[in-house]
Amino acid sequence: MGKGGRDDAIDEGKVILCCALGCFNLGLYKAFDAIGCSGKAGLCCVNMECCCKGGAPYLFPFGCLGLRCECDGCSCINAQCHTCCLVGSAAIPCNKEVPVALVVLGLDLYPKMGCCKNQLEMMVRE
Repeated sequence: MGKGGRDDAIDEGKVILCCALGCFNLGLYKAFDAIGCSGKAGLCCVNMECCCKGGAPYLFPFGCLGLRCECDGCSCINAQCHTCCLVGSAAIPCNKEVPVALVVLGLDLYPKMGCCKNQLEMMVRE
């Protein structure tokens, strides 16, 4: 389950961003449940989701493939794909799951400077 109680296959607190430009990012998923694959794509509030990994939430109506109505911060288009330890995400406009970021080869430039921070650490305002 993702952070904040969401039924989500990816916990953004375990994603270390490798590359990011605006509302698109690619990261490494450092979790024991990384084996498998999952994905979701949405237009407005309707998301199509798939998940083929152990411990994943049941997706209605087919178990590993389903539709969900989700208001995730008013994104018109959103997508997330996970295969083993790689996670790619995009949203237009950006939202809580896909924040605005600038990262080059693990060097975090925006919103915080650093190196190999996870996605949630980068978003905490001090």
